[in-house]
Amino acid sequence: MERVDIKNIAGSVMSGVSEIKKIATDYPLTWNTFPTAIYRTVNNPHFVDGSGEELQTKWSITIELYSKSSLTTIVNNVIEQFGDIGFTGTQRDANTADLKRVVIELSAVVDNKTKYVFSK
Repeated sequence: MERVDIKNIAGSVMSGVSEIKKIATDYPLTWNTFPTAIYRTVNNPHFVDGSGEELQTKWSITIELYSKSSLTTIVNNVIEQFGDIGFTGTQRDANTADLKRVVIELSAVVDNKTKYVFSK
């Protein structure tokens, strides 16, 4: 059984937030496009059956949003979009230098057989 690829899905979900102008998995060499979203995913087996198949996977997504102006509307939109597919999370301000920065941490368990996403 193949694990659901939440990394690609996360990129697609963020692409649906029109206010975000740049989405990447690595930090850019030049910071000239804002708002920017940098994201990472981590997965761990949540439930493995007797034959060793990973039936459920726990996913964590960390999204760093950067802008020169307020990110409140974008943050709320991102959390809502991920909430619509079953993820829950938190956000915290982490401003740096002249940039506004918000870190969003999301998590959910994905059933690899049914593709159902649920919170813990």
